[in-house]
Amino acid sequence: MCMVSMVCAVRPGRARRVVFGLVLALGCVAPALADDIREFVHETQQLVSTAQQMTMVWWIPAEFWDLSMASNPNVTPQIAQQVREAFHDYQVFALLHGNVGLQGLTDTAPRADLLANSRLQVGDKVIAPLAADQVPSGVQAILGAMRPLLSGMLGKLGQSMELVVYPAAAGGQRLNDPKANGAFQFVLYDQTFRWRTPLASLLPKKVDPKSKEEFPGNYLYNPYTGDRLSTM
Repeated sequence: MCMVSMVCAVRPGRARRVVFGLVLALGCVAPALADDIREFVHETQQLVSTAQQMTMVWWIPAEFWDLSMASNPNVTPQIAQQVREAFHDYQVFALLHGNVGLQGLTDTAPRADLLANSRLQVGDKVIAPLAADQVPSGVQAILGAMRPLLSGMLGKLGQSMELVVYPAAAGGQRLNDPKANGAFQFVLYDQTFRWRTPLASLLPKKVDPKSKEEFPGNYLYNPYTGDRLSTM
């Protein structure tokens, strides 16, 4: 089956059932979350909160969906494949900016303002978000189903998140591969969020052959002794 027909096969009703399981991957709403997806969300979600403002950028590459579906027994292999195909060429950024006060989160920025004050930069290249008519229907269906679920579970915080779709590749190469060496940044208003890859959550743990201490998968050396680590 071609990619277009596979993407279109993810209908809104089915997408809603799939996304219900995926949303449970958020650490703040899933206390029993599997360690791998919890660590992944921790690495990909960045937030700056001051006495007056909150700014958040959550990078959601294609690997998020795989990890979420792996921990959800209600997702069939067929649906998992459809979601995997749908997001193969896309990455999503969840954006949030608002004031914080006695009444909680208020005056959150609308989508247009968020887009006007944001910039994804990989190396010396600025990557533009995709217009709505450039986003395949399957991706739109899944993200559309995700929005009300985020709102219902996270209240104002979830309601105020804007899910923005960006291309995942350019010139036949992945822009920011979470499993490969690299770096990129996302600017939102006056905050700059930086990521370095690979992400430890996607790699096997490392171990010091001498001390038997375990370290994240993106470590090369024991930070205390300088000894080279081995893959477990």
